[in-house]
Amino acid sequence: MKIQISPETELVMDPLTSVISKQKPTAQHRSMIALIKKLDEAERAVDGLVDALAPDKPLLNSWRGREKTSFGAGFITNIFYGMIAGLIVAGIFLIAIYLAGGV
Repeated sequence: MKIQISPETELVMDPLTSVISKQKPTAQHRSMIALIKKLDEAERAVDGLVDALAPDKPLLNSWRGREKTSFGAGFITNIFYGMIAGLIVAGIFLIAIYLAGGV
């Protein structure tokens, strides 16, 4: 497969070897439009994944006005896990006091 660089000068490039040469009359012409559309779609998906890492950026498939949703959900999740960890530590502390004969 060759990529047409300039139709006026009939220059083509082989993408595997990066060699630029004059176009032969029997060469097949391929459109890059389908490839560019697929690359644009992949780039949108990658941008969505990168934006998902920041809590203040909008997600790819979300409605407008939900930019801070991830931040709020993360805050609530951290409170929940903090409560669970605190209860576990308090339970271990109470067990240690009981076994030491303090109560």
